[in-house]
Amino acid sequence: MVVILLLAVVPQVQAHNRSQSYSTWNVSGSAAELVFTVKAREATRLPPLEGGLLTLEALLTAHLGETVQVTSVDGASCMHRAEPRSLAAAEGYLRVRATFDCKTGPPSTLLLDSFFAIAPSHVHYARVLIDGQLPAEYLFTDSRREHAIAQAAGSFDSVFRGFLQYVALGIEHILGGVDHLAFLAALLLLVRNLRELFWIVTGFTVGHSITLSLAVMGYLALELWVIEALIGFTIALVAADNIGVAAGRRGLIAGITAGVLLAMVLVSLVWAVGLPALTLAGLTLFTVAYMALPADQAQARGMRPALTLAFGLVHGFGFASVLGEMGLPEERLAVALAGFNIGVELGQLAVVALLWWLIHWFSRVSSARNHQHWLDTVSACLCGLGVFWFISRGFVQV
Repeated sequence: MVVILLLAVVPQVQAHNRSQSYSTWNVSGSAAELVFTVKAREATRLPPLEGGLLTLEALLTAHLGETVQVTSVDGASCMHRAEPRSLAAAEGYLRVRATFDCKTGPPSTLLLDSFFAIAPSHVHYARVLIDGQLPAEYLFTDSRREHAIAQAAGSFDSVFRGFLQYVALGIEHILGGVDHLAFLAALLLLVRNLRELFWIVTGFTVGHSITLSLAVMGYLALELWVIEALIGFTIALVAADNIGVAAGRRGLIAGITAGVLLAMVLVSLVWAVGLPALTLAGLTLFTVAYMALPADQAQARGMRPALTLAFGLVHGFGFASVLGEMGLPEERLAVALAGFNIGVELGQLAVVALLWWLIHWFSRVSSARNHQHWLDTVSACLCGLGVFWFISRGFVQV
């Protein structure tokens, strides 16, 4: 019953679909050029304008024309040189260019009201380049819609501020990434001591750090919708393993999982729907090889660091997608990557500490039987959530 109720509400949970947008600003003399990028689905939030239906490009262009402002050093508003216009963008994204001319001095302040009225949790990341100097990064939120841009963009203060912005981005991403949190929760349910906790956290950190770095530096590139589906699979498999270990039925769960995956392989081959058949075949082999091994709770916990390392590689691609959408500055790639990774680790440690405390608090106040029943129930809910994400993301490319 709990799983059924959970599946009824999870369509509202969009783990990697938080409201975000990105921009690059080029400031030269008294002029400023903006290139604004956002996922196309975000534009569907915008209210229709008078005059009938418009394309999403036209809707976004009109919205930005009304909600983005630039002021000069004396506080005067800068005028549009020309009407904002749509640019070519990657599939699933929209891009708009706008140019501003400040008659009374160089641009000094950026005001961005875009999307906040309709999505208060919206976050906007802006990268500002002034007269060819190193860029500075700024974070816009509902409570911080205005930033005074630093004229000395290449200074140490500017670099350090940008580093802190990426740290904040990493923390915000892990805390807002429901799927990452669900994965950590599923892993921690079998952990019994700090030594096991250390190796679990280390495995996840090493795994996601490797693929995060390689993807951001351009050495690896995978389809985001495939990665997001695989993240759902990691949650489902770990949670199912929790149940299989407790019931002594890991082999049975492996067989059921392999059967479902093979059916998806058939659908992919015959109707070309869903995840690639090769990916599904790989998941089938991995599941059988891992879960068919007989293991009690102690043995299962001993294998968890290796599983966490492997699945951390998958989650690292999910983390990299955020930085990829922003368009990282090549001259500050190391700073951005280090700041984001540190932020992810800080957020992850905070979540792990809270979950660890909750799990052990409950183990102290409940009987052994009730504690195991609670672990099985939570694992079942997490498994249902992971299956939902795996299926929905695998068959619906957004």
